Amino acid sequence: MKSLTKNVLIIGGKGKNGRRVAEKLKSHKFNPIVTTRTINEHVENERYFDWNDSSTFGPALKNIEIVYIVHPDTSMLGADQQLEGLITEMMNQSVSKAVLLSGRGQASVEKCEKILMQSQLDWTVIRSAWFNQNFSEGHFLHGIRSGEVTFMADTVKEPFVDLEDLSDVVVECLTNNAHNGKIYEVTGSELLTFAEAVNAIGVKLKRNIQYQYLNQEAYRQYLKNAGLDEFIAAHMTQAFSEILDGRNESIGKGVTQVLGRDPIKFTDFVKSNKF
Repeated sequence: MKSLTKNVLIIGGKGKNGRRVAEKLKSHKFNPIVTTRTINEHVENERYFDWNDSSTFGPALKNIEIVYIVHPDTSMLGADQQLEGLITEMMNQSVSKAVLLSGRGQASVEKCEKILMQSQLDWTVIRSAWFNQNFSEGHFLHGIRSGEVTFMADTVKEPFVDLEDLSDVVVECLTNNAHNGKIYEVTGSELLTFAEAVNAIGVKLKRNIQYQYLNQEAYRQYLKNAGLDEFIAAHMTQAFSEILDGRNESIGKGVTQVLGRDPIKFTDFVKSNKF
């Protein structure tokens, strides 16, 4: 059964994931409204929203019935309180359903999931693997272009997921009530080390691109040298040490379960991008 709702709030709707969801919702005849951290009341279909200011929650949710929740980091200290405040405000407003983008394998992340799952809202939880597009649009792109990608993943393998697949899954879950109450593990169809992924891109570009592994402490210092705050660098490296310890070396079935097709292969993602 398709939802009759047309207004969908996309928290994080200007990011590489959210903007894809917004465009695809339009083709489904839904009206996507994206959040922004810049106050501009004259821009159509944008709402000011700040996770650190709960007073922005209510105005952003006005006349919204479906919400796609993308939090900057649900493993961050205090993220559960932010989610709880947002979901409480949703229930005070006209929201009836929420889809949460989540991570894989962390107790802190699952704590945030449970806040939504135990609410009175209809819900879907999407646990996503690392994005293919981190190499073409995200924080690894600079390394791809400069010839050296530095990260703290050693030989662990990851089922990288393509954002076209993820956004298709999100849109289907937002617009089709058949997915209410479900948790989906959304990944690609193959396991690759980060070094293998970087090498595949180098082969395609016909360039020598190196992958440099750093341990947790060395990568924390690397992030600090890049300008990150000590607290943020420490949190990120601790979170990475958990999700890159092998617990996520598995392939999820979410793309097939929701879309009825196989995920996009990493090699096809590489072939279709110029980086």
